[in-house]
Amino acid sequence: MKALVYDGPREVVVKDVPDAKIEHPTDALVKITTTNICGSDLHMYEGRTNLVPGMVLGHENLGIVAEVGNAVVKLSPGDRVCVPFNIGCGFCRNCEQGLTADYVMLSDIFPTGWHCTRLADMQPGDSVVVYGAGPVGLTAAYSAMIQGASKVMIVDRHPDRLRLAEQIGVIPIDDSQGDPVEQVLEQTRGRGADKGCECVGYQAHDPQGHENSAMTMNQLVDSVRFTGHIGVVGIFLPQDPNAPDKLEQEGRIAFDMGKFWFKGQKVGTGQANVKHYNRQLRDLIHEGRAKPSWIVSHQLPLDEAPSGYQHFDARDDGWTKVVLHP
Repeated sequence: MKALVYDGPREVVVKDVPDAKIEHPTDALVKITTTNICGSDLHMYEGRTNLVPGMVLGHENLGIVAEVGNAVVKLSPGDRVCVPFNIGCGFCRNCEQGLTADYVMLSDIFPTGWHCTRLADMQPGDSVVVYGAGPVGLTAAYSAMIQGASKVMIVDRHPDRLRLAEQIGVIPIDDSQGDPVEQVLEQTRGRGADKGCECVGYQAHDPQGHENSAMTMNQLVDSVRFTGHIGVVGIFLPQDPNAPDKLEQEGRIAFDMGKFWFKGQKVGTGQANVKHYNRQLRDLIHEGRAKPSWIVSHQLPLDEAPSGYQHFDARDDGWTKVVLHP
């Protein structure tokens, strides 16, 4: 079968690899019909993680069950399935409580965007600010709109992404044109947003191109009102050996703890528990109440995945979300 293989920093190639096979009675083989390039893949693509060359990339998968092990009772060959990015055994304490995301390092856009609003305890009527208008940030803003936010703002500096946000009634805030905190305060009569979403992660850059891992977290503290809540789904790693300074290499950031404490804010973090959300989000899509595909900009055959990675990594205009068809 064909797979997208990591060969080194900014080097991916489609190769023939051995076919998958049933190895355990609980396994299922899925023929992938559609997959995506995810922003979280870019950390690995850029060489910022310790990914070993030869690893296969990709984790947002849709497909058809081809074969199942003899212990599998809930799936049959021919079933169409959407595969959560995170691995859950289904039986441990965390899985029984719906906390299926404790052991993995990747993200998935719609459940993760939705999860960010839940981490922020967003309620109908709240004003919400989202930092980062990549696919997850856009779906976080979309999720806030679906859930009845009174006003949603999104901070970024890429015109194509800000235009997409405007299409669904989100207020775009371009941080290359002025202090985003001041712009949020202007939109909220000086009070700050009720809730905030961090959808950038540890590779945040300022408008001048300088990396600053703490930037968006500190801007959120300033942008969110006293006693407001902040949800964080942008990736922050325990170690970042290729970071520009020692603090960040150790997985630490210079966080404005004093201001955060003084304002009495709360923060929720962590990867999305996809199976906790996936049925309700599926039903929203099925009934036409949600259409997250509005962010899809390109649909490519698998052989063009390397080019898709290059454009998406470069944040080229118009490359907001890439769907791959094996």
